[in-house]
Amino acid sequence: MTRSQQPALTLFALGMIGLGVLALVYDDFALIWQPVAPWIPGRTILAYCSGLLMLLGGVGLLFRATAVWSIRILFPYLIVWLLLKAPALFVAPRMEAVWLGFGELAVLMAGGWVLFARLGSLRQGSLLSFATGDRGVRLARLLFAFSIMPIGLSHLVYVKETTELVPAWLHIVLAGLT
Repeated sequence: MTRSQQPALTLFALGMIGLGVLALVYDDFALIWQPVAPWIPGRTILAYCSGLLMLLGGVGLLFRATAVWSIRILFPYLIVWLLLKAPALFVAPRMEAVWLGFGELAVLMAGGWVLFARLGSLRQGSLLSFATGDRGVRLARLLFAFSIMPIGLSHLVYVKETTELVPAWLHIVLAGLT
């Protein structure tokens, strides 16, 4: 990892730490992980384990000695979550919120994929070796590009909800410009 890539690694690590803390504080999965049905046995324990994995994985990314192992654990973890979210796309394909949730999770996975591609250093022939190196970074960028589309579309579908997120001071500034 070069010095110029360190801020990206740090921000991703902080995001994973934040999601882990949310899961531990609220005894539940972070909002983007919600494909886990309430009737699943041991759901709360799974949420704690998920939060702990994200917390420890994020902390591990911050240290050179543990960064490789952390991303080797976090990347498959993110793949599993994306695969858990995918069936909803077929169950409710016309519901934009489903695409939004998938897009948010895919963006997170794309970031993890870039780190995995740069840090993973797997043996040739390993199951995920296709996802490493420059080829892995290109594939992660494509995933990111496609994932941004449903997120952007959600701003148009949910205009009222989106405008409520804009701070009042910005409304004033924008009104003054017109």
